[in-house]
Amino acid sequence: MRRFRPIVLAAGLSLCLSLPLRSQDSHYWTNQYGTRATLLGGAVIGSVLDLSATYYNPGGLSLIDKPGILIAAKVMQYPRVGLVGGGPESVSLHAFTPGPAPTLLAGTIRLRGLRNHKFAFSYLARQDAKLGVSISETGLRDIFPDAPGEEDFVTQFRLDQKVSEHWFGLTWSYKASKHIGLGVTQYLAVRSHWSTLQESIETRTQANHIAMAFGSRQYSYMHFRTLWKIGVAADFKDLTLGLTLTTPSLDIGGKGTTGMNATLAGLDTDGDGAPDDYLAADYTDGLDSYFQTPFSIAAGMTFKIQKIRIYWSTEWFAAVKPYTVVDAGEFPAQSTGEMLSTDVTHELAPVLNFGMGLEWFYSSRFKGYGSFTTDYSAKKTGTATNLSLTDWDIFHVVTGGELRLNKSSLTLGLGYSFGSRELGQRIGVLPQGGLDGLGDPFQALEFRYAIYKMIIGFAF
Repeated sequence: MRRFRPIVLAAGLSLCLSLPLRSQDSHYWTNQYGTRATLLGGAVIGSVLDLSATYYNPGGLSLIDKPGILIAAKVMQYPRVGLVGGGPESVSLHAFTPGPAPTLLAGTIRLRGLRNHKFAFSYLARQDAKLGVSISETGLRDIFPDAPGEEDFVTQFRLDQKVSEHWFGLTWSYKASKHIGLGVTQYLAVRSHWSTLQESIETRTQANHIAMAFGSRQYSYMHFRTLWKIGVAADFKDLTLGLTLTTPSLDIGGKGTTGMNATLAGLDTDGDGAPDDYLAADYTDGLDSYFQTPFSIAAGMTFKIQKIRIYWSTEWFAAVKPYTVVDAGEFPAQSTGEMLSTDVTHELAPVLNFGMGLEWFYSSRFKGYGSFTTDYSAKKTGTATNLSLTDWDIFHVVTGGELRLNKSSLTLGLGYSFGSRELGQRIGVLPQGGLDGLGDPFQALEFRYAIYKMIIGFAF
């Protein structure tokens, strides 16, 4: 029998064992909170606006005369994350859940006798997303260069995930002087995340040799942690400034589940003339989970020029060193006895984001907004960790307006976010050097990311 090197195992098992599943773990500026802050793309760290200061800069809360209650802008979004680049016979299926984007609810807590002190509570949905995407293809392709002619092949790639993270906060803010405010918000963060990746590849050579590979990778976890935002704000006549520090999260605890199934049949991987069938599977639950977020420092300012206000903000996020989110230990592959692991691991590189917003007053009742912000991926190039897939950079564009109605305001806006990346090389169980020159049916695939938003906000 001609030796067929293990491209099926490489393409299938490398994805199923090692390809991280999609989430926004590597992006920090995807969601914004607060009515005006949403239209300004979150570039409000150096601004004194409303109760969104509990998140962006707690120091600004003490400089607001009447904070009131904030029910943040309701963002109705239509997310699209698709796979493109398959052959002419490929069929893509995408399951999206149009609906509300993560939001913010905040209010003040009144305590008598503390004139320069203000207290507030807040709730925000830091993440809340569900996604399914798949692509299937049949056709002819030269997958085995060692074998004559092209091979019939069938492939299917499917990715499903749901991630939610909710923050509950208490804020204290102190007006140190007429123009300066200091503040701290402590958050309790509750995170839930599950992901499933499945892939199958089947081939038939001209000699009627059948080979197939199937792989699946699943994990889920829930985790509790706490963190703090510390802010300083300055409000002058034509200029406002702000500085905010966000601490690394402090672990409280959590539980998780992880597992995999990798099966190979009908391939001669060592050239001895006999198929080298392969099976490796393990599932474990009740494991401890751990999730970590980085230190960050943010700065911003607002310039007031007659009827125009220009907003600028930037935030630097530190790196997160490699760590284990769900630790399952090693297990022996049923076929070979080799030791494998289903650990869920994570690592992030440092990243710098910036944003600019514009607010212009048409009249005493109506004003317009426009903004542009970056949302660069913090996924580290070449990382061996497997939690984050989103190494595409995202860009956000928003425009809208606000209408004053007595003591209330109505906000309307539209937003568009976009980004893309090629699926590219993956980290596999087998050495990649042994696969040089072999066709990869998934190499040309490309993720495309887009979100369309309609913003409706009401504050009073």
